[in-house]
Amino acid sequence: MRKFLSILLAVLMMTALFVPFAHAEDVTITFAFWDTNQEPGMKAIAEAYMAAHPGVKIETQVTPWDQYWTKLEAGAQGGALPDVFWIHSNQFFKYASAGMLLDLNSLEYDYSPYPSGITALYNYEDVHYAIPKDYDTIALAYNKEIFDNAGIAYPDDTWDWAKLLEVATALTDAEAGIYGIAAPQDTQSGYYNLVYQNEGFIFENGVPGFDQEATQEAIQFWVDLQTQGVSPSQAAMTDLSATEQFTSGKAAMIFVGSWMMSQDTSNEYIKDKFDLVVLPEGKTRASIYNGLGYSGAFNTANPDAVKDFIAFCGTEEANILQAQNKAAIPAYAGTEHYFTDLFPDLNISAYPEMISYGVQFPFGPNKSLWEGIETDMIATVYSGESTVADACSSLNEQILEIEAE
Repeated sequence: MRKFLSILLAVLMMTALFVPFAHAEDVTITFAFWDTNQEPGMKAIAEAYMAAHPGVKIETQVTPWDQYWTKLEAGAQGGALPDVFWIHSNQFFKYASAGMLLDLNSLEYDYSPYPSGITALYNYEDVHYAIPKDYDTIALAYNKEIFDNAGIAYPDDTWDWAKLLEVATALTDAEAGIYGIAAPQDTQSGYYNLVYQNEGFIFENGVPGFDQEATQEAIQFWVDLQTQGVSPSQAAMTDLSATEQFTSGKAAMIFVGSWMMSQDTSNEYIKDKFDLVVLPEGKTRASIYNGLGYSGAFNTANPDAVKDFIAFCGTEEANILQAQNKAAIPAYAGTEHYFTDLFPDLNISAYPEMISYGVQFPFGPNKSLWEGIETDMIATVYSGESTVADACSSLNEQILEIEAE
């Protein structure tokens, strides 16, 4: 982080010396994001804005998630950030604290239509650096055909962890190559949900919770789905992702985020065979929710045009456009149904239903520095190198050291 900040300070000093100006009738704005499933929605927003602003050209740039942040950091260090780009809670502090984001306070924007938790994610030192884009929760998806063939009733809102394990075990058929559930080493679509259902926590008030018994119990349950043989191994899900295991009929169930509905309902094999239900309950109900934001580059050559486009992205009109293109559940209150209405054959209402007991995706100022360590430490549990208790205890200590620096 210190190296990142020092490089960016130098960039700030250099770019502050000269910022070119483009007239309103000749403005090009680059707009970057990472999800190809949402590309039609983002293009629809860009096209609507350009239609109302003939002198402005919006160039959309889509980069896969695993390359997006590398590309964005390189752009920040080289003084060439996209003009407008999606920002995630895990990365927000890194860019906001380094002065890389455009101050949006001058817009005097009305944030009341958005979930307050999402708005708060992108406020740093009383400055708004992003306008909310969407929100998401996690549901349990299940293959109706596999359940029907086994003569087992579909999941419902009475399920708990014990029932999930019971049915996953019953549906696992090694000879047929079918697993009861695909349980990857994943945070938002995986064990984070169980941690909060078990009344543990990941990171709260500047303190990690991996040393908590409740947290470790939840992670152990998730890991055991693999060790007990009801989930494919992590190696198998490297070759064929958890999503691919489910959409090809090799896994009967999966935890899935609302942002996957466009892809899953376009999959020829699974689109007519699956449905959704709220997550099984632990000691309490919980589903991790998160939301993205639209941010701008601090050194954009066209700050007024960029702010105006970002402001448009947050409007009711733009939220409806992204919803109608199956991009995501829009953040603007009252527009959710434009998304859910597109899935009449699914219990899509499970997603907005869970926001009532949703838990904000845990984040912290330095999470970008320790999320990779978290991934590596949990991986040692799956490989058999560590126990959950040892890996989590070590992880907790490392996070404390990072947060103390």
